[in-house]
Amino acid sequence: MSTLSPRVNSLLPNMRETLADKVFATGLMAGFILWLSLGVCLPFVSKTNTIQNLSEPGGMKIKKSYLIKEGWTIWLKEGKAGIKKAVFEEMSIFGKKIISIKKYESKFIKKPVEGLVIKGLGKKANFITVNPVTYALASYRLEATAYDPSPEANGLENAGVTYLGWRARRGIAAVDPKVISLRSLLYIEGYGFAWAGDTGGDIKGKRIDLCYNTSEEAFKWGRKKVQVYVLGIRPPAYYAALKKASGKNKK
Repeated sequence: MSTLSPRVNSLLPNMRETLADKVFATGLMAGFILWLSLGVCLPFVSKTNTIQNLSEPGGMKIKKSYLIKEGWTIWLKEGKAGIKKAVFEEMSIFGKKIISIKKYESKFIKKPVEGLVIKGLGKKANFITVNPVTYALASYRLEATAYDPSPEANGLENAGVTYLGWRARRGIAAVDPKVISLRSLLYIEGYGFAWAGDTGGDIKGKRIDLCYNTSEEAFKWGRKKVQVYVLGIRPPAYYAALKKASGKNKK
């Protein structure tokens, strides 16, 4: 039962009719204005089709290593975005674009490349000083052996000292300079960071000899094939551009 007065109840139907009329009139007016504006703007409305490149990231795969200090990162392979072609229909009014609709999208004309990165989880400091972010510039599959600084392993004259005169210790690797340049920064799977600071009579071709601090550690390593990365502090693209610029300057 309504609790409103008889006078108010008598006015309600008229109020509803008035409100409905206003809503209808407003909608009618809005429609008329829209029709009028489109009619006026029609000569100034234009449609064009454009071809654009679409870029899609290649993603990234993460490997983790306790041989690298936490917070240190090695980029083994940089990811690259994939490229597609797309056709867009664009509508403009008075030369100003108001909408763009994608009508067609091609398959990849350049496939994305997944990035590969090693992230350190180790709690101990790295055996040598290394930049927190490094990039793989080259990669080799080498047969790796191990040695220690003792006279038994190196002879009296070379005990504790490398070919470059550095102190032999964990974090030094003997290489063939024809394969890996001396003083190169390396990352060796299963071993960690190292400087190419030594050579050896038997270290020729695809061989590497890793220095440990004790004979026990070196013996435990044994002989195995490992992946060895030559590292830089900048991405490979930087060095490629530098080399290209240097070649132009020589001309």
